[in-house]
Amino acid sequence: MYDGPIIDAHHHLWEIRNYPWLRETGRERLGGNDYSSIAHDYLVPDLLRDFAAHNVVKSVHMEAHWGGADPVDETLAIQAMAAAHGYPHANVGAARLADPGIGAVLDRHMRASPGFRGIRDAQQYLPGNPALQSVPRPDTFLSAECRRGVAALAERDLICEMQIFANQFGHLAELAAGFPGMRFCLTHACLTLGDDDASFAAWRDAIAVLARRPNVFAKVSGTHTLLRRGQRPAHYVCRQIEILLDAFGADRCFFASNFPVARMRIGYDDLVALAKAAVYHRPAADQRAFFHDTASAFYRL
Repeated sequence: MYDGPIIDAHHHLWEIRNYPWLRETGRERLGGNDYSSIAHDYLVPDLLRDFAAHNVVKSVHMEAHWGGADPVDETLAIQAMAAAHGYPHANVGAARLADPGIGAVLDRHMRASPGFRGIRDAQQYLPGNPALQSVPRPDTFLSAECRRGVAALAERDLICEMQIFANQFGHLAELAAGFPGMRFCLTHACLTLGDDDASFAAWRDAIAVLARRPNVFAKVSGTHTLLRRGQRPAHYVCRQIEILLDAFGADRCFFASNFPVARMRIGYDDLVALAKAAVYHRPAADQRAFFHDTASAFYRL
C-alpha cells in the first residue's frame, strides 16, 4: 500500500457559531437532512488528530457556507488559523460567478490570505429535485454574467471549483473549452447519484465527455457523504475512483477527505485505507501523484 506523503485537498474548519446551517434539520441537502453529529467546533487541533496516523503533510481548506454576509470574513478566519498552527496551507473561498462585483471580492480574498487559491461556486442542478437546485438552470454557469466571473478568476490565475451533477458535465466542458488557460476542478468525486448499473453508466459516460478537456480536474472527496444513507460499500467506492483515474489520469485526479462532513459515514483512518486500496495496483508514480503531487501542483503548495 502507498506509504508516501499525503495532501488532503478538501476539508473544512469551523466554529459552529459561524455556520448555522449545521444545526438545521429537516431540509434535504447533499449530505442528508441531519448534520447534528458534526454540529460542533472543528478546528486545526481536531483536524490534526484525524491526520495523526497518516503522513498528511499539507492540506487545503474548502469554504463551508459561511453564515455571515461577507465571504472574505471566512478567508480571514482561516488565515488566522493557518498563521497560528501551520495548517491549512491553502484555502478556497466563496464567491458567486454571476456577482457583478466579483473582481473586487477576489481581490479582497487575495489580500486577506496569501494561501487563497480560488473559489467554489456550487451550481448543482438536479432535474426534478428542487432541494438540489442551487441555480435556476443546469447551464447557468454558461451565462454572460458567469463567464465574466470566470474571466475574473482567469485574470488573477485563480481556480474555479464546481459542484455539479452529471447532467451538467457537458455544459462545463463547453465552458472549459472557452477558457483553455483556466483551471477547473470538480469536487466530491464528480457526484455520482447511485451505485445501480444504470445510474453509474450514465455518470461514467458523462465523465468521459468532460475528461476530454485538459483543464478540468477531478477531486476524490465526498465518496461516502453525498446522497447516501449509511456507509457505502467499499467496492462501489473503489469502482468510482478507478473510473476517475482512468478518465482523467493521475495528473488530473487527486485525493481529499471532505472531513469532518465525511465522518457522518466513515472515519478518517478507514477513508484513507480505502483510497489506498483503490489505487494499490497502479504504478508507484501514479499513487504518489494521486495522493500528493497533483494537488501540490494544482494548489501551488
